[in-house]
Order: sequence, then C-alpha cells, then structure tokens
Amino acid sequence: MLESRGKAREFGLSTPRKPRRPQLARCVKSEEGCSVTHRRVVITGIGIVAPNGIGKQAFWRKLIAGESAVDRVSAFDASKYPCQIAAEVRDFSATDFMSAATAKTMGRFSQFAVAAGRLAVEDAKLTITSELSEQVGIAQGTALAGIGDIAADVFRAYFADDLPGIPRAIVNEYPVHVATTHVAEELRIHGPALSIATNCCTGLDAIYSAYAQIKLGKTRVSLAGASDAPVLPAPFASFCAFGVLTRRNHDPKRASRPYDDERDGIVAAEGGASLVLEDLDFAFKRGAKIYAEVLGHGGATEPGSSPQRQATGRGMARAIRAALSDAAVEASQIDHINAHGCSFGHQDLCDTNGFKQALGGHAYKVPITSIKSMIGQGFGAAGVLQTAAACLSIDHQRVPPTINQEVRDPRCDLDYVPNVSKAVNIDRVLINGQGTGGSYAALVIGRHDRGGAAPIATETELALRASISSTGASAARGEL
Repeated sequence: MLESRGKAREFGLSTPRKPRRPQLARCVKSEEGCSVTHRRVVITGIGIVAPNGIGKQAFWRKLIAGESAVDRVSAFDASKYPCQIAAEVRDFSATDFMSAATAKTMGRFSQFAVAAGRLAVEDAKLTITSELSEQVGIAQGTALAGIGDIAADVFRAYFADDLPGIPRAIVNEYPVHVATTHVAEELRIHGPALSIATNCCTGLDAIYSAYAQIKLGKTRVSLAGASDAPVLPAPFASFCAFGVLTRRNHDPKRASRPYDDERDGIVAAEGGASLVLEDLDFAFKRGAKIYAEVLGHGGATEPGSSPQRQATGRGMARAIRAALSDAAVEASQIDHINAHGCSFGHQDLCDTNGFKQALGGHAYKVPITSIKSMIGQGFGAAGVLQTAAACLSIDHQRVPPTINQEVRDPRCDLDYVPNVSKAVNIDRVLINGQGTGGSYAALVIGRHDRGGAAPIATETELALRASISSTGASAARGEL
C-alpha cells in the first residue's frame, strides 16, 4: 500500500480513494452519551394558494414585481366594518383540486389545504404509491380552523331551529384536525398525522413537526402545510373589534406597510401553502429537485406578554438563537431573512429588536423582506408562505421587496429591501414568526449543497470521482 502511494505521487496524483456518497445523516451524541442518527431533511415540493396567485410561478412572479394583492372585501358586505379591505384568493375554484361533492362538505380553510397539498406533491413529482403511503406523514396547521364558515353555519342553524337545525355531520368540519384528515385522504397519506395550532407561528411549527418526523426516521416523506380563511364575517368582525386591522380603506394597495412609520394595522389575508419534505437519501435516489435543506428550528414564549414587552424583541431573539444553535449556523452565516413583518406597530419593533439582539452587528448587513406587505397577514398559513418564498429566493438568488416603504420608522433601521427586489448571494435564510400573547418561532433553511453539514454530490460528480479514482489506481499500478 505504501509502495502504491509512492508511485501515485510520482505521477502527481493524490492517493486513490473510493468515491464517497454524500453524507445523508448526522450522528450526534445524546445526553446519555449514546449515538443517535439524525437524517437530513430537504424540501422538494412547493404548493401555493395565495392572494397573489395559485401555484409557485404566479406567487413568485408577483412577489418579485412588488405587486399588492390587497383590495376591498368581495366575500361579503364589509361596508359597515371599520376595516373594509383584505387580501383574498379571488380566482380559487375548489373543484380544480377535488370533486364537487367533496368540496361541498369542506370549509374554505380545508379546501385551501387540499389544493396546496396537491400542488406541492405535483411540484415534487412524487407518486404516493400504496407501498410508500405508510412512510408518508403530514403536519398540517391552522390558526382559525373553520370558525368563519362552518362554525358560523352551526350558530345560524341553532338559533333558527334549535338542535334539529344543525346538520348531523357538520361537527366534523370545523375543528383544527379536519384539514389534516382531508389532505391525508385526498393524497392517500397513511403515515403519522399531526395538527398544529400555535397562532401565527403555526406554519413554522408545522414545518418543524414534519421535519422531526423524517429526522428521527419515522417517515421518509412528510407534508408540511397550513391554511386559514379569516375573510368571512365572524372572524373579520372579531379582528376589527380587537383593533388590529388597518383602516386605510381609501388606499388598499398601500395599506400593508411593515416597518413604515405610517403603518396602522394588519391586512387580513386568506390562503394556504404546503411543502413536501423528504429524507435526503430518498430524494437523492429518486432524482428529486431540491429547493433547500431544513437546518434548524427554535421556539420561545412569553406567556401573557404585553405589547410593550413584546416590542423589546427578547423573546424573538431567544427563538432565533435556538434555531441557529439547532442548525449549527453562526449568525454571520445568515444571508437573508424572510420576516414576520405584519404592519402592526409593536410586532414590527419586535422583529427589528430581535434581529439586532440575535445577530448583533450582522443584522444591519442582512437583506430582510416582508412578503406580507404584498399578500397580507395569513395567520396560520403565514410561516409556510414565508418559507416557500425563502426557498424560491434561494432558487433564484433574489430577494422580494418590502413594498410601501415610504416614511421610514427610525426605530426600524435595518435593510428591509424597500420597494424593489434585489439580487443577493443566498446560501442560508432565517424565517421568523410571532403570535399575539408572546409566541415566537424561527426556522433556518439553506442550500442543500452549502447550507448543511456536508456537500451533496450529483450523480455526474460521483461518476467523475469514480473515474478520477480509477485513473489514480491505474497510475499507482504503473499501467499509465
């Protein structure tokens, strides 16, 4: 062997080695000292049902163009409400994604969930066979569930005709878990099914739950999704009463203005999004397109937190630090932030202060965007929509703008990519979310060939390595 190495050096070649497969799992030490294998998890499919478009192409095109999807409410007569504008999915037809009979039984949030799930699986070019179905899981979330349409129908029927007026099966259609079961049934998913409801952190927490299923070897594939339908009379009236909605009714397109000094409240938005997550080995073997690798997640809470306390950003900073630690990523390695930024006073301050505390001076160097400036606040769906946009930013190496940046809030003094998108070299992205009452979540994703623990070789690269190794071995034997 030593003689072989010496002859190889004579030819100017390194010692021949067998080609290495990409590192597909991480082996870590548990608290008890035993080895635990964690699988690497990648995102291979994106499904979007958003106010600015259905499908990833329309969604991305309008984000990059900086087009607002906010307009006057069309779903019902909102003329007597203090807020009369919203971001609606206006061109949605449930029967494009399911049978008319099935669609008729579902609440709008469930229809969004099924449609987004189907689009994500199609984008991933994934066939869920009977053999694979038990290895496919789902983590589906919502903040409001069916309170806007299904639950409202229950109350109307009850007050009109007491108990006999309530349809027998309607109780199955408004709980949180119903969208999960509908997606599983429509897509033939027979693995673990989880339902997540953590206010506006729901989407990011659903992604983490799907990620954990695969990371621990419980599934090969998991669907992570979330949806909400708040632009209906009951929930919309509740948000008006709570005082969180904008009153810029005269100027809908400029109403959602995160980090701007003239922001006066959020724009309610409906929609849904889903991502296909896969074990890297499974994705690698089937030749799937990989948008990004899920690197880490962090969460924090401040129960009963006041707006003043939330604005300090301390809770947000804890969640971000936890996500960076889980991802084994330094603050200086974050290239872009897709931020919560919902155009609500203290929450925008929470973002800004949290970024500064968690990232230090690097916070001033990172391009930060809020897509809610264009598509409104999607509540439970927001985190998955943000992550989808982050995946597309990595794919296109471009950051969407935060539109309606006209009068800068001096307290929000970071680079919020005002009004025009820009090209950026992006390997790793931080996504954050926060909910009323003091809930915080953060997620780190990265390019699968740069953001993770080890670079991933393509089949062409592996073949080239094998060829080089074979040449080196021939040289060592004196055959060249």
